Amino acid sequence: MKWRSFITLSTVIVFMTACSTHASEEDEAIYELRLGITQNADNAEYKGILQFKEAVEDRTNNRLKVETYHSGQLASVPDLVEQASVGAAVGTISDAAMLGDMKHEFYMLQSPYLFEDREEIEELIHSSLFHQWTEEFAGQGLRVLSFNYFLGERNLATVNPILNAEDVRGNVIRTNGSQIVNAGMEAMGASPSGMPWTEAYPGLQQGVIDGVEAHHLAIYESSLYEVINHIAKTNHYSLTSALVVSEKWFAQLPEDIQVIVTEEAIKSGEHASELAQQTAEEYEEAMKAYGIEFHEIDTEPFRENVQPIYERLGLRDTVRQVESVLAEEGSE
Repeated sequence: MKWRSFITLSTVIVFMTACSTHASEEDEAIYELRLGITQNADNAEYKGILQFKEAVEDRTNNRLKVETYHSGQLASVPDLVEQASVGAAVGTISDAAMLGDMKHEFYMLQSPYLFEDREEIEELIHSSLFHQWTEEFAGQGLRVLSFNYFLGERNLATVNPILNAEDVRGNVIRTNGSQIVNAGMEAMGASPSGMPWTEAYPGLQQGVIDGVEAHHLAIYESSLYEVINHIAKTNHYSLTSALVVSEKWFAQLPEDIQVIVTEEAIKSGEHASELAQQTAEEYEEAMKAYGIEFHEIDTEPFRENVQPIYERLGLRDTVRQVESVLAEEGSE
């Protein structure tokens, strides 16, 4: 009896030791994430993910190590999104239009002239409707950590002047190739040409394209002011982007690290947005000094011309949902 009791006690001790060791190993496990963006090291996006890296590593006591890459060093944004969707420990900052090619509801954030200002975009992002969209997106293998990278108004930066809606016609404009952006450019009168951002400069230099639709940060930091002459302030949408990672990768993180990652992603977006607003004003003045002419134009014809795209892309019901959310927020 004493011998059997000893064996039983020994078994319990071994079991408890094993459980304790397993828990300790989980606490001490090292997780890794590689984040890459297309823009350069001076860009607000990159400074945002640098803040994310530092805060996450500090708060997790380096249990989660984050490597950051700029200027397309890791891979292109579409490639990183694809890698993340199949479980790779990578992430990126993707604009709403690219993600909208995977889940069309996200097109709303990059639809031309749908929102009056950034406040309306934030109302949608904080709504239960948008939360539902991001939760559904997990089924496609992607986790939206934050959708609050507000990087600036998109305008038309061109070789020839655009002073009114008629002047857009005949211009070949570089886009990211997403369906909603191409449709918007076509409705505004341009001929969209989807190409990687890194090809925009030589494309303008060689006359392959006549301009780009872009925000000040992208234009200035890619030195496009050297190969354009004019920027028409069409303000056709405000660039809103998300920090996305693999849902599979995120799910295997301990719960405390999941919380930290989510909280710091939101803070990184806020930081990048503040920097973007500050630098956009500085960049406009710098480009004016370089000789770039800025033009304030009547955008009402563009607003009217883009309305049919929602019917054509099957987005009318989604637009109504967004308008309902904004109406509810406006009545409170």
